[in-house]
Amino acid sequence: MSEWKETILRRFDAAAGTYDGQAGPQRRVAGALADQVLALPPPANPDVLEIGCGTGFLTGALAPALPGCRWLATDLAPAMVAACSRRFPGIEARVMDGEDPDVGERRFDLVVSSLAVQWFGDLGTGLARLHGLLKPGGALAVTTLGAETFPEWRGRCRAAGVEPGTPAYPTPAALEALLPGCVVGRRSYPLRCGTLHGFLDHLRLTGARTAAPGHAALSPAALGRLLRSGGGEFLATYDVLTVIWRA
Repeated sequence: MSEWKETILRRFDAAAGTYDGQAGPQRRVAGALADQVLALPPPANPDVLEIGCGTGFLTGALAPALPGCRWLATDLAPAMVAACSRRFPGIEARVMDGEDPDVGERRFDLVVSSLAVQWFGDLGTGLARLHGLLKPGGALAVTTLGAETFPEWRGRCRAAGVEPGTPAYPTPAALEALLPGCVVGRRSYPLRCGTLHGFLDHLRLTGARTAAPGHAALSPAALGRLLRSGGGEFLATYDVLTVIWRA
């Protein structure tokens, strides 16, 4: 596992106890994805693989609506898997890196993931591997972050002379080119953070504060400039892309 992935794991592990209270947009995104999956519609008694289950937002929104499903929930972070297992003791859950899935010969009617695959080192290759786990007629249904995520943060960084560490997320057109035959939707989810400090707390308490690979952590001086760079309410916008890719 890369050093970047190990950092992601540690930070999500540390946030397992605070995630639910801070992850309002993530909860809404999971609910919307569940609605889209149910509209496909899935087959009866489906085999389902979930990537990046976290504490169970998508699991809870979708699994009860699929009676008879055989659900495998996975996450890179052991503490997140434990939280999901406590909430849903009737499902199978285990630690797994979704970018390098280890499921043997198992195949699935649905592979689903809500706001997790943006942590893949190689998004196209990772999603292609997951697509390869589908049964004929199955569907990969995921949400990920798009190129217009957190423009407010990036603008504040530029104004303070700081290089933002936000990863380079894809546009819908880039995803469509990367995944031939997929359908991509887009929706914005604004989050009122109160202040810039509140936004940084949101990232920390949801485990999502790992910058792009190779980006150095902000120095105390740079962080100080950012926090002094503007007052008033800070709005952070999640640009969420939904990908449906059928087998």
